[in-house]
Amino acid sequence: MSTSKIFFIVATITTTLIGCSQIEEGTFIQGNITEINETSGDMEIEIEAWSAVREQGTSKVSYGFDKKPKSQTIRVSNPTDYEEGQEVAVKVFKDYDEDVWDLDRLKFEVEEAS
Repeated sequence: MSTSKIFFIVATITTTLIGCSQIEEGTFIQGNITEINETSGDMEIEIEAWSAVREQGTSKVSYGFDKKPKSQTIRVSNPTDYEEGQEVAVKVFKDYDEDVWDLDRLKFEVEEAS
């Protein structure tokens, strides 16, 4: 194989891997589940970390929260999939412009934290 073909393959793989490793934009919560209401789907999470990643120009910047609550209630569609005391990572999806935390309009993607 010629040197130019090898260089092209390595460059293509490198570009692909860099594109896959970009930080995902959004608001994130990490903490432990303290209470679950299986009827309503509400989960109370004791927050360990709360951050937001916003795209600014061409680079992504992570922001912390100065006045963050120590716990937060979120609503999930499958509350029986979780247990109290479980450590979770939550991505918050907000598809409206107002700067309010409306539990009825927010969507949450919950994953077990490792």
